[in-house]
Amino acid sequence: MNATIANILESVELALSNLDGESETDEDNTGSGDVEASYVSKLSVPLRGLMGEANLRFARGEVELSKKMCFEIIRQCPDAYEPYLTLAQMYENSNTKKYKGFLMLASYLQPSNYDIWCRLAECEIQENQIEEALSCYSRAIQHKPSYIPLHLKRLKLVKEKCEKRIYKIPQHLMQLARHLSKRRYELILKICTQVANHFYKEKNYIRAIEALKICITKIPDKTNQDVLNMMLELLLFNERYSECLDIFTQFCGFQFDVTVGEDMSININSFSLPDNLHMDLKAKFIVCMIGLQSYHLIDRILKDLIESLDVETFGTLFLDITEALITSHYYKEALDVIIPLVKSKNFSLAGIWLKYAECLVKLNLNEQAVDAYRTVINMAPNHIDVLYPLAMLLLKLERKQDALDVLSQDLSSGKLHVAVLMEQMKLLKQIGDLDNYWKCCELLLSRHCMQIKNYSEMRVAMSHQSVGEKRHRIMKLRTIIGDTEDVFLDIDCIFEPSVEDEYKLYREILEFAIQKRAYHQFQKLSFMGLLSKRFKDHFNEILLCACYSCVFSGDYHHGYQIAKDICIRYRNNNNAINLISLLSSRLAEAPKLNRFLDSFTLKNKIPLEKKDLLKANSLCTFSNLQQCLNYFLKEYRLKPEPYYAFLIALIMLQQYCKKKKPELKNKVTLEVITYLFYNYGKLRTKSAQQEIFYNLGRMYHQIGMLYLAEHYYKLVLKDDNELAEHSECFSLKREAAFNLHLIYKASGNLIAARKILYEHIVID
Repeated sequence: MNATIANILESVELALSNLDGESETDEDNTGSGDVEASYVSKLSVPLRGLMGEANLRFARGEVELSKKMCFEIIRQCPDAYEPYLTLAQMYENSNTKKYKGFLMLASYLQPSNYDIWCRLAECEIQENQIEEALSCYSRAIQHKPSYIPLHLKRLKLVKEKCEKRIYKIPQHLMQLARHLSKRRYELILKICTQVANHFYKEKNYIRAIEALKICITKIPDKTNQDVLNMMLELLLFNERYSECLDIFTQFCGFQFDVTVGEDMSININSFSLPDNLHMDLKAKFIVCMIGLQSYHLIDRILKDLIESLDVETFGTLFLDITEALITSHYYKEALDVIIPLVKSKNFSLAGIWLKYAECLVKLNLNEQAVDAYRTVINMAPNHIDVLYPLAMLLLKLERKQDALDVLSQDLSSGKLHVAVLMEQMKLLKQIGDLDNYWKCCELLLSRHCMQIKNYSEMRVAMSHQSVGEKRHRIMKLRTIIGDTEDVFLDIDCIFEPSVEDEYKLYREILEFAIQKRAYHQFQKLSFMGLLSKRFKDHFNEILLCACYSCVFSGDYHHGYQIAKDICIRYRNNNNAINLISLLSSRLAEAPKLNRFLDSFTLKNKIPLEKKDLLKANSLCTFSNLQQCLNYFLKEYRLKPEPYYAFLIALIMLQQYCKKKKPELKNKVTLEVITYLFYNYGKLRTKSAQQEIFYNLGRMYHQIGMLYLAEHYYKLVLKDDNELAEHSECFSLKREAAFNLHLIYKASGNLIAARKILYEHIVID
């Protein structure tokens, strides 16, 4: 348990140890919601008499008769709590389960009876059900908040038996403070301030403000300056300036002339300060006015304060004002306040010099800012965040080499500061020095990755073995060929980033490689990532990147091997099917590919459409158009679907267009192609009209019958495609318009081409 919270609990228990079950009452607590001990009964007058008789019989020992009376009352009035409470008393010493059950029924029928909740809590404690007991005490406190012993019981239970609920103790203490009487103001102040300190250390500023508000609203006449200072500091930190003005007015004797704008903005017209105001409060007032963009009203007060105060003693006040001025973009004024701090003995620290440097940069005093940044580095060598802004500042001053030197490291020392290396990569990327950038990327990954040197190592990296097994195999391969170079970087790494942060950077590096078309580097870095223990949880994603890197770099053999593996592992994934189709079209090993596709589709029960797509890709890839045509003709005879008609037409169109000599182009073939396209169109549904017109237009466009192509493209533009699902996503109007503009452009009708583009191809 937190030591502060433990101390508060001890002081609370000691201060309230003289309570003998009495409620805390104030003259102002009337109407606070506490319910009196007498509860309104839901029983009618006859049933009340019967209930009294049942209690009398129970007291005399006639338990069975009393039970029957209670059950009769329950039958006639099931929502009355009294019979359940009497039944619970009957089973208190004989049957704990029934005792607890009747108590629970009574508690839910009369939730405002805190005594029942307390009994139920004690029963839960006996059964070691601490969570349920705490819930019961909370319900009791809800209905009798001024009964302090309940608060103490709950706090004691959390402290002794429920460690996982210790975080709730500060909130329970705040609830206790709200219901203590005003005569215990010292205890209220102590609880509120210490709980606020606890929340402040945890950076839960909202809760800290809530804690201090208790004593400010409950005992305003007893609130001391320490509480006000803490409250103002928290409010200023959260930019709640209007509440600061309320405190200044209520507790400090300020007077303000304020105008509230339509957007609820606060404008200070004038103010008056009280005499003999404490320096802390005056400094916080200045910070508040700066936050309200009213610096013009307090510039004289600020200058007088700076001149009158000793910076060695009141340096923290100078710092608070400086931060407020920087936040509100008053950099010149902030410089006037921070210079005394920089020159002081006690406050001339790295953090102060950093703020000083930031002000100088904003005021374009760049040479002085460089000196200030270097002072920060000398004072705090581990303050790495300074290096990048310093390097960028040197770059702005056209001192490129100095900027690179700031972020360079001497690896001969045997140490690598990873954070500095990452900052160096940012700079190299900024200035466009890509050669050195890629070297830094490889150096960054070399801490936990192996560099791939040949195709044999690439095949090992692609496997699904553990990283340790893959590394062992690669080292064995290198031993065979006599490669004795160290596998890993033999240096000490300082400031290791988290795995997720580094993986995020790694992805950014790969994306940048694609953006710059550095496909060789993309492939190299992707395969390095496959051998990383740090990235082992992201292996599948990196493997996919490696596959894409093979596609981009033209290494279709290894790309196909990875795609085949992905396709087997994710057999129902459309993207995996598309990927292997793409790569199969780049290879020249038809028999091997066909055998894999036949085996793959047979074993995994691939849907007909995907199977046919793979088959068509594999056959067309190797110019086996006749074989592909025979395959789909066979399927079309068995099942005359539009899909097969479309594919046969496409294959025949491809054969027709491949014949270069006009005399070889058969008119009958063209008629068959046209028939197949029309047949495909008839077999499709009405919702596919756009697609039909577009494909017919493309067919005529391909064979050079441009007037017919123009006709069908225009039909696409006229069709609204209202029957198609997601028509706004799958509309082909832009594609048709683009092709139509190409036809007009080729014919020399540039005005019509431009008109089509303006009307139909608009980027929102």
